[in-house]
Amino acid sequence: MDTLANQIVKITPRRIENFFNHCIQRLAKARVFPKYIHAACDTTLYETTDQFEGCGKVLRERKVKARGYRKSGELKAVKVWLYGWKIWAIYEVQTGIPMAIKIDTIEKPDNLHVLEVLEQAKENVKQSSVIRSLVEDRAFLDGKSLYAIDQQGIEFVIPLKSNMEATRDARALALEASCSMESTREVTVTHGYGKKKFDEKVLTTLVGVPGLLSCDWFNPEGSEANTAKKDYEPIPLNAVVVKTWNNQTPPVDKQVVFVTNGEVKDPFVAFDRYDDRSLMENNLFRETKQDWHLEDPPKKTREGVFVQVYMVMAMKALTKAFLMWQEEQARLHELGKETSWEMYRRKLKMLNRNKLIVFVAAYFGIFLSHEVIMLVDVPVHKTAKELGVTRASIYTKYTGLSPP
Repeated sequence: MDTLANQIVKITPRRIENFFNHCIQRLAKARVFPKYIHAACDTTLYETTDQFEGCGKVLRERKVKARGYRKSGELKAVKVWLYGWKIWAIYEVQTGIPMAIKIDTIEKPDNLHVLEVLEQAKENVKQSSVIRSLVEDRAFLDGKSLYAIDQQGIEFVIPLKSNMEATRDARALALEASCSMESTREVTVTHGYGKKKFDEKVLTTLVGVPGLLSCDWFNPEGSEANTAKKDYEPIPLNAVVVKTWNNQTPPVDKQVVFVTNGEVKDPFVAFDRYDDRSLMENNLFRETKQDWHLEDPPKKTREGVFVQVYMVMAMKALTKAFLMWQEEQARLHELGKETSWEMYRRKLKMLNRNKLIVFVAAYFGIFLSHEVIMLVDVPVHKTAKELGVTRASIYTKYTGLSPP
């Protein structure tokens, strides 16, 4: 086992990254992804110990069980050092396949590699698809990178921080009917099983606020731009204010606000896209950590971590694509339509239907049926004429000698 680990970590980070990218490019060539992609971008921590060579470290606040004279179950906030790496991913929401991966040390900010990993995702799927939208968490709230995404023609959706001026303005404008567009949706959700099963009507109310001008950080220079200049013109963005979410109506100063460069005539378009981002955390990061041994590298080194992450993500993508193909074959079979397996079997049958296996003691050979018949001196005049072969030519073909 150590021999295998020693050999596999010799694969350089760049080479294993290329392997993953080529896997995704092959899937794109096979038309696995939809033509227009709605993607999500997020990060996850790859925590290790300080014994891992090349790991980074960052000081974070964690809540732990309190000891001493405290209430039962009370948590205490403490500062702890975390060691390891951070993984960036661009995730295709419909298929559940990661389109691009980037790895760096754990202390790096979330918005550092977003443009780089997005560019790689575009490159990987360009044979069949175009990325139309991207949703991000508020940790990616950086005006410079969001402006760059906007210039690429990609619609983004991202939540604002509660203490931002743009957040307060959006909440205030949402109260004015002339400046906003309110939309409500009611869905029925089923809870429980058996006798305890019941239906609940869930209400969500959103307000679209177009032309929000207080996002002065949204520009080519980001927050470093001099917005106090007389000739500075803010770039308008649109906002979605969540007044009621699943029957929960928070006070105005607690309302969630999303900002987007897309239209908000129907605010549920942006809202639903962001809501799908949770699939990435559960179906990609959590699943690969729990079921695919993402955090069990072959060696406690940078190379070991890179090999493990890119290999696991590649296998996750290929397995998901295979399961999608398998489901499609089952669906076609139920409809009575021809499947890829049936086409393959028919082709294989056509290639081998005119062949015979001849056994002589412990030996055997596979021959074309007309060759066997001609070698035993049975006349097949029509076939011999069509193929331009004779008994003598067949005998010489296999023995190199003239027939007796």
